[in-house]
Order: sequence, then C-alpha cells, then structure tokens
Amino acid sequence: MSMASLKGAFVGAGFADAVTHIQTGNVIFTSGKGEAALKKTIEGFIASEVGMKITALLRTAKELDAITKANPFLPEATDTKRLYVTFLEKAPDKAAVAALKALSFAGDEFEVRGREVYLDYPNGAGLAKLSNAVLEKKLGVAGTARNWNVTTKLAELANAHRR
Repeated sequence: MSMASLKGAFVGAGFADAVTHIQTGNVIFTSGKGEAALKKTIEGFIASEVGMKITALLRTAKELDAITKANPFLPEATDTKRLYVTFLEKAPDKAAVAALKALSFAGDEFEVRGREVYLDYPNGAGLAKLSNAVLEKKLGVAGTARNWNVTTKLAELANAHRR
C-alpha cells in the first residue's frame, strides 16, 4: 500500500492532520478518541477504503517517547542498526514469555516490556531466527517490528506533531 493511499484513507476518515513516515505503514495523527474506539475505526476504514484486513497497533507520542528511553540494550549496543522493537497488540501472557525465553535463537536477544519486545540482532535482522512471525506465534499476540532508527524517528515526529 502506498503511503499516499494510507494517508488519504486517514484524511478521508476525519484525521485531517494525518502524516506518514516513509514507506513504514506508520501514520501520525491526533484524535480525542480512546484506543479501543480508534482501533475499531482504523481497522474498519482500512478494510472498506483500501481492501486490507489489518490489526491496528496504536501508541501515543508519550508512549513512543517512553519506549525510546527504555531500550534495555542501550547504551551498550554501539551499533543501533541491529536493534528493533516489536510493537504488540497487547501485553503477552507471562507463561508465553517464559516459554519463549527457554528457547535459543542463535544469539538473537530480546526483552519483553509491556506491549513491546526489544530485540538485538547481533548478526543482523536478515539472519535473525527470532522473526516477527516467530514472536507472534510463540507469544500469541499480533505485532509489527520497526528498526531502532524508525522507532526513534516516529517518537520524534509524534512529539513534534502534538505541539
């Protein structure tokens, strides 16, 4: 889906200030609605306007800011290209997290904090064994991953957008 189409769908649904960030599928906008209502609205208009069934994952500017400050792999990880965050639909069950921790992923490291999974791929994301598909399956929660540079840029854009 093009970002122009995505932005157009948001604007058409009443989010006049919607902006997208490169080809990431992320949209920054303001709304007075709560998360559950927004999620339902977004999933509905994406399905009807764009013809795609998606799971909308939402974070506020404040949450994004906190996420960028809570990375357990910083400042030790000097190469941020190997860092990712998987944003989850909801916090996973503690038993599922424990079961995931019992597995080995060829050097890939992770830490679950609330609705986020912080990832460190020392061999690069392209060779990672702990993929988004594995996380979703093992944790039983929908998620989407973003590299650290995109995550920090989204936090910056969201904070600038709310001013």
